[in-house]
Amino acid sequence: MHLSIVKAYGLIAVTCLLCQSVLGKKQPDEEPIEQEEEDDTSPLMTPPIPPSQSKYVAPDSPKYDYAEVLHKSYLFYHSQKSGILPYQRMAWRGDSCKMCVGDFNEDLSRGWYEAANTMKWGLPFGWTATQLAFNVVMFEDAMNSVDELAEGLELLKWGGDYLINCHHNDTHIVGQLGTSSLGPISKLIELDVDFNYWGPPEEYEQWVPSGLPHKAYYITPDNPSSEIVGEYSAAMAAISIAWRKYNSTYADDLLDRAKRLYKFATDHPGSYVTSKENAYEWATFWYPSTRYEDELAWSAAWIYAATKEEFYLEEAKKWYGVNEDSWYEYSWDEKGAGLHVLLYSLTKDGIFYKNAMMYFNQFLPSAEQIVSFTPRGLAYIEHWGSVGYSGNVAFLMLAFAKAMGYDTVESKAMSSFAIQQINYALGDYGYSWVVGFGDNYPTKPYHKSSYNSFIDYPMRGRQQDEVEGDFTGSKTPQRFILYGAVEGGPNIDDTYHDDRSNYEYSEVTQDYNAAWTGAIAGLIDYYGSEKFEPFTDCDLDLGWTHHNASASPQWPEDDCYHTCNKGCPRGQLKSSFSWRLLTEPDSLVDNLEQLYPGNGMLRAAAVDNRKSMDPSSFDASAATKENTIVVQQAGQVISSIDKDVQEQEADEASSSAAATAPISVTVSSIGMLTMLILLSVLSLS
Repeated sequence: MHLSIVKAYGLIAVTCLLCQSVLGKKQPDEEPIEQEEEDDTSPLMTPPIPPSQSKYVAPDSPKYDYAEVLHKSYLFYHSQKSGILPYQRMAWRGDSCKMCVGDFNEDLSRGWYEAANTMKWGLPFGWTATQLAFNVVMFEDAMNSVDELAEGLELLKWGGDYLINCHHNDTHIVGQLGTSSLGPISKLIELDVDFNYWGPPEEYEQWVPSGLPHKAYYITPDNPSSEIVGEYSAAMAAISIAWRKYNSTYADDLLDRAKRLYKFATDHPGSYVTSKENAYEWATFWYPSTRYEDELAWSAAWIYAATKEEFYLEEAKKWYGVNEDSWYEYSWDEKGAGLHVLLYSLTKDGIFYKNAMMYFNQFLPSAEQIVSFTPRGLAYIEHWGSVGYSGNVAFLMLAFAKAMGYDTVESKAMSSFAIQQINYALGDYGYSWVVGFGDNYPTKPYHKSSYNSFIDYPMRGRQQDEVEGDFTGSKTPQRFILYGAVEGGPNIDDTYHDDRSNYEYSEVTQDYNAAWTGAIAGLIDYYGSEKFEPFTDCDLDLGWTHHNASASPQWPEDDCYHTCNKGCPRGQLKSSFSWRLLTEPDSLVDNLEQLYPGNGMLRAAAVDNRKSMDPSSFDASAATKENTIVVQQAGQVISSIDKDVQEQEADEASSSAAATAPISVTVSSIGMLTMLILLSVLSLS
């Protein structure tokens, strides 16, 4: 909910990088821009190392251990994982999303959460999945060389499984899971749901103020979203490429669905920003989509990459050609710059080369350079998420340089830019923007479960307003280290706040880390994998010594990814024992028995999505049938709220009294919902 907030409140007019020409390039010797009045409880901080007065020169050898950064970046996604986990990577995250069942009994528990919340918004989730696959497609060998490929593929399957289950059929596709808020989008009256829950995701169903479980919201022919469905299609096609050599059946399923979703997106054009459903109105508030044609080009291009069928290349070119306004950004919203790189790598067509260089020259030393830089060298694309956005550009430049060959003049310039951006974020000026990396990194990221974990939740049972006050106002560091998370970024003069109350600096999200992860793999590829040793969980503080922690998994001696073990063959997926959980289904029970002696059978049931056999499930979600009834009843209440809200908003123009009407509608509806939940829990107890 980062860039979109900037858009939603109108703090900037557009996101197109060309529009930043009015700022010009900020020189290192300029005076810092005027800052907001400093909050005494949240001091404005400056990196300890002053700006360099000389032109940046990229080091000939790697300055940082990029294998460590890659390992920790993937670890961040474990902190975001949703669902019944086959194993715990860290002690402070466990099973969650236990009532995540769709209207048609789909299991929507897998995937990962957006940021500090437990939302799964379709467009940013889909792009994150696509980008994580893009990373593997471009830099698979580099990842494998430092034993991170198995981790990347495991993460892709967790996201791919969620997307498969979102595709109930060719007329009903889940475009969002979870309810951020209820009520009129005017915000005169609203009821925050997910956004008013400040505890761990493992206990969401118990403590969320409204008692509302995660609700699925659908894309249909009558409620279309070509951008969400197009992005899902792109993600499935991209994941199918990454997985094909390891599980062709899984890849075939993904690719078949990708084609069907592309057809749906083109047969039923439209955007969720015009939806009248309250959930999508709120999605538009937080994540407003600019257009959907770029997602259609993106989808077709990835299907072409997976199939080499000329029809999809022509479709990609068609949508690409009518989509020039998206050519100057790459993010969850805009795919244009990514299309330059992807289509050039697939075709070597000169038009894609020309357009890619037009995009890149905005950042590189040239007459076309228009992007602002901080005094210490960060390309300042957006205030909200500046480090993540510079990482997006760094990934595209490294991917393009690889496609051309690293030795060309253009490739050297792009590689130098990418190194500068990544090294800035890793601590070139004395402050790392990556949690858990370096000696001076963020201590208070805006992230709920690493502060209020299910194994360390001091305010459990208190009113959520109190929990929020502690979360945002306390200067207590996170109770657990959120390894690998890329924080939002600094002001344009490099200053920043390290606390949860100033969350435009400290927020972490699924998409900040997505292309960043690929850029790190790209630097391993650029410098040569022989310069790096595989990094492991050895010596990481994953919370297992906490007095409330369960027993940690008993990783075997031939696992060299999660342990301090040595001697595993490098560059072979089997050095990670978790890879075997994915690829040895006949040995699943035995393998899990090794990790959890005496509990292998129950853990295997969790992997197979047989939730009713999972002993860690809450009483209210012990049986899938009952879960479905509760969620469907909640959905009926939400639909009633939507209808009432629309009627009330329609009446506002003719009745001044209507401004207070949503209060009674919302309260009475939530009262109904609370009764339903209570009755359900009582019936199960």
